[in-house]
Amino acid sequence: MASGREERVRENLSKQVAPALHIPDAVRVGVIACSEEHELWLQAHLMACEGCRAPLIAMLLKRTAVGMGRPPEVICAKARDVMFRYLEGGAEPDDATFAHIASCDLCDDLFFEPAQAVVLQEYEPEHVGEVD
Repeated sequence: MASGREERVRENLSKQVAPALHIPDAVRVGVIACSEEHELWLQAHLMACEGCRAPLIAMLLKRTAVGMGRPPEVICAKARDVMFRYLEGGAEPDDATFAHIASCDLCDDLFFEPAQAVVLQEYEPEHVGEVD
């Protein structure tokens, strides 16, 4: 009996696909802990990684289209963890997390500034380097 069950478990495990965790754990922990060094690494990565840019630009467009009010009580660490999961193929952030990311200056700068820079560079290269 146990061998049949073990075989089914082994078969199910062989079918599972590991998530694409291409952001190092040290960076994830550093960003969640608000380490400036790791935040800068992540921003550079977000600008360079095509896999991360697309979902960020989609969120940036959503942020532009939706009016934001006072954000629900979501802490930065939780919001950043949800964003890592989203960038690595997970579900979109829920409304409370999205509201936090869009309205928190620190989280907005961390995730949306790289997306804005990429959009500007790709679609309006003549304006790159300008200050608002």
